[in-house]
Amino acid sequence: MSWLSDNRHWLLFAATVLSGLGTVGVAVVGVLATVSTLVTGGPLVLTVGGFLLGTLLLGGLTLVAAAALLSTLASRASLPSLPRSQRAANVLYGLEAAVPPLRALGLGDRLEPTVEDKRAALTERYVEGELSERELEAKLHRLLDEETDRRVPDIGSADRGDAESPSEREVERER
Repeated sequence: MSWLSDNRHWLLFAATVLSGLGTVGVAVVGVLATVSTLVTGGPLVLTVGGFLLGTLLLGGLTLVAAAALLSTLASRASLPSLPRSQRAANVLYGLEAAVPPLRALGLGDRLEPTVEDKRAALTERYVEGELSERELEAKLHRLLDEETDRRVPDIGSADRGDAESPSEREVERER
């Protein structure tokens, strides 16, 4: 990566601050010039119009720089960089069930540990002596079965139009 891309957030921050200060400065000078024009007489429309145009242009630049800064900061602090946790995923699934618009964000799916994460955790527990070889194999088989169960219904329901959806099957299993 280049220096520019590594420091983009700082450059955008500086641009936001400087253009914001410039906007305030032009607005203050515009007010003073307008008062001066009123006191001494002169073309009021040209004075106000010029400073108003300058203030609006710099204000627009400030908004664009601020939006770019927020976008850059949001991409740097993206959710995939958060640690994955089944407990956190379960809490978010509960929130998504309670507040349906949250489902569009898919936060529970982003925080749920992947199969590789679960496998690595089991292997670590085995290495630390928490699990015997038999327990490790049983848990790995169960994990593999869960993953297979998740994938097979999706493929099967795509092949058969009359099959019920995977979520309906999960509801039936819970009853």
